[in-house]
Amino acid sequence: MTHGPEQPAAPQDRPPSVASRDRPAADRPAADRPPPPADQIGRIWVLAFATVLIPGILVFIALRAAGAPLGPAGLLGLLVMLVSSVAYPLLLKRLGWVGRR
Repeated sequence: MTHGPEQPAAPQDRPPSVASRDRPAADRPAADRPPPPADQIGRIWVLAFATVLIPGILVFIALRAAGAPLGPAGLLGLLVMLVSSVAYPLLLKRLGWVGRR
């Protein structure tokens, strides 16, 4: 009997939770994939804030400073936010933060 290093068990001999760690992440079921790092989630929220909310607020402030009444300035600011919310997913795809179908 030799006392050398032990050979790891074959993937079929291991429990499913251990065997799934040996496969690449793309082959694993979604439940086995580790969650995205917390800093990635924060970056997505900051991008959403900068892409949707800030342009709408800036349009509203600029229109109010130019003398536009409160109602039309607010509606145009809201329109800018709606258009920006359509552009936001496209920006995520272009940056590569969300996979393409």
